[in-house]
Amino acid sequence: MHFPTLQFAVFFVLVLSVSWLIRRQRTYQKLFLLAASYLFYGAIRWELVGIIVLSSLVFYYTTEAITRTEDKARRKMWLVLSLATNLGLLGFFKYYNFFIESIGDMAAMLGLSTHLPILEILFPVGISFYVFQGISYTLDLYWNRGTKAKTLLDFLLFMAFFPQLLAGPICRGRELLPQIMGDAPEKVPDVSRAATLILSGLLKKAVLAHFIDTHLVGAVFDAPDNYTAAALWVGMLGYTMLIYWDFSGYTDLARGLGLLLGFRIPENFDHPYIATDISDFWRRWHITLSNWLRDYLFIPLGGLHLKKRWFAVVVTMVLAGLWHGANWTFVLWGTYHGILLFFHHGFRSGLKKKWKGGIPGRIGTLVLVMFGWIMFNSPDIGAFWLYFTRMFDFSAAGQGFELLVLPVIAIGLVLQVVGPWCRNLYENLSERAPWALRPALWLVTGILLLALKPGGVAPYIYFGF
Repeated sequence: MHFPTLQFAVFFVLVLSVSWLIRRQRTYQKLFLLAASYLFYGAIRWELVGIIVLSSLVFYYTTEAITRTEDKARRKMWLVLSLATNLGLLGFFKYYNFFIESIGDMAAMLGLSTHLPILEILFPVGISFYVFQGISYTLDLYWNRGTKAKTLLDFLLFMAFFPQLLAGPICRGRELLPQIMGDAPEKVPDVSRAATLILSGLLKKAVLAHFIDTHLVGAVFDAPDNYTAAALWVGMLGYTMLIYWDFSGYTDLARGLGLLLGFRIPENFDHPYIATDISDFWRRWHITLSNWLRDYLFIPLGGLHLKKRWFAVVVTMVLAGLWHGANWTFVLWGTYHGILLFFHHGFRSGLKKKWKGGIPGRIGTLVLVMFGWIMFNSPDIGAFWLYFTRMFDFSAAGQGFELLVLPVIAIGLVLQVVGPWCRNLYENLSERAPWALRPALWLVTGILLLALKPGGVAPYIYFGF
């Protein structure tokens, strides 16, 4: 059940209506939202509900045990149990076959034979997101700095809240739990902002992302040897915009839907393609994951100490790559960004003046990020190398690309600069319009987006992570 579908629209209108009707019975409202979240998740496959419930119960009860004892050894024991169980779930469902196949490949290279079993494993969509969300909750309370859930119901809803369940943002306890545990608001907070975010998400995902995917990106990455170098360069730029439109579009929808239900979900993107350097890019891209990696990997690995920083940043980014999927291309992508950050910090530490980036810095950063996206989107290392080398073979024959792709990409790049202004303008227009006219404004905008929308809606890219 994807956001930009009629099925989800009907589901959400029903959930929204009932949720506000019973808002004064807060416990019943939370029970209803939890049931709706499990129904939303179960619409993919009902077995997935059992996995998230198991993960949530382990996180909740081990963290309860941590907070109820002063004994350091017991606290550490419960922490290890919590992390081992949930990382074990993540590792089994997401990485088992990857590691088995990798061991088999290494054995074959050494001339050895192996008979390790490959299993048909159900992939729990969104497991990387809710496991990381649970880890942050447990570690924060282990370090005596987090917000504790008052009841099991509060925690289960925190883990399964359906607008952000499948692809984040990764919420901390201090961000979402106080809203869950507090009283329901009397009215929808920032209804104009909610409508603006939902319409923005539809524009990004259903119009821009779907167009660029179906008119170029999907084809060139499936068979790069069939296309000219020019088409591959445009395809690289197209995928750069596609993954941003796809993921930030999901985030906009999640935040807008959350607002309509009375919950504020944190921002996850800050126009990353105008970053002045690679470190600035990671402050702007997938913000909740970047902050998670900083707080729970980079700093514990010694990243705040100069002598350990280089090791910490590279290890953190390699693991960040692996978090995205069970494929060596993700490991390569994470390593690539780790090396870029390594050299960036070394370069900055050698400067006498503070680096400001400017236009050269923004262009250079964007180019480096775009090359990384080729690794990220390639099915294997061989496909990446074919795509990369063929980009520089300007004499090779092949198919070109539709010229209409260029203005669509240009629109995306321009919106990186003027996007906040456009969104604020529309939100202010909604706020100033009479209450009776606001629904008409949103409806007309939605109809225009539907008119521009190509047929069909592909699954979100980050649903695979």
